Amino acid sequence: MKTIIVLGMGRSGTSMVAGILHILGVNMGERLLGAHWSNPLGHFEDLDFVELNEEILRAAGGSWDNPPAREAILAVAPRFYDRIRPLAEEERRRHEVWGWKDPRTSLTVELYLPHLENPYFIVCHRDWEAIARSLKRRDGMSIERGSGWPGCAMRGLRSSSGSTRASEDWTFATRTS
Repeated sequence: MKTIIVLGMGRSGTSMVAGILHILGVNMGERLLGAHWSNPLGHFEDLDFVELNEEILRAAGGSWDNPPAREAILAVAPRFYDRIRPLAEEERRRHEVWGWKDPRTSLTVELYLPHLENPYFIVCHRDWEAIARSLKRRDGMSIERGSGWPGCAMRGLRSSSGSTRASEDWTFATRTS
């Protein structure tokens, strides 16, 4: 039994890593977010996790582009355990090796940890300026706002300490503009 969680800021190579895992046979979900002009090969994001993470962030008073404080997320955690537990149990029941990728998980991962067996984390890094330029191109987000994410993405890295993880800089394989 193995669960592989891809962590990292959006636009940092998480889709590329999740796509590679998918090709290698890791079940990354049944309902995957499809391709988009900014991600033509697909996002490989399991919509069950995306929707749950969006609800968690909203309940904590934020969103992916307006991240709530860690304390606010932890305060709403008990409201979501009854949804996280069966989601993880169902994936474990159906797949020996499974995983998910959703950049929001870098903010919410602490809520999932009690419900995971044998988690492995892959943490993606990319130059913050390159991420900010990519967010500007995709979403029209200002460079200043787009470069304010290091602390948020680092939450997932801190939360995964003590678990098996790989941490790589994917800048070489991602577009920088």
